[in-house]
Amino acid sequence: MTQPVALINTKLIESLAQIIFSLSDEERQLLAQKIQYSSLSSEEIQRKWEVLQCEITLGAEQLKSGDYTEYDDCSLPNLLKTVKSRGKQRLQQEQAQ
Repeated sequence: MTQPVALINTKLIESLAQIIFSLSDEERQLLAQKIQYSSLSSEEIQRKWEVLQCEITLGAEQLKSGDYTEYDDCSLPNLLKTVKSRGKQRLQQEQAQ
């Protein structure tokens, strides 16, 4: 029971379109960003990987030296709001470029 390739692709595209239309604006932005990053060259991917490794190393060093802030049930909601706000600003800046 095989279907023609064109029919299968059409159904797949329709299904994907329905999924994309059901996404929130933030989810669509994330999807667009992931699609954009998939077109990076291997050199760009390697550079981003090296930057990430450096940031992880820096974070580990900061933890070892005690250079961090502890949060409790009262202060954590404010931190989450701040992180969310900064993330939205960063996305807007990246999209503007």
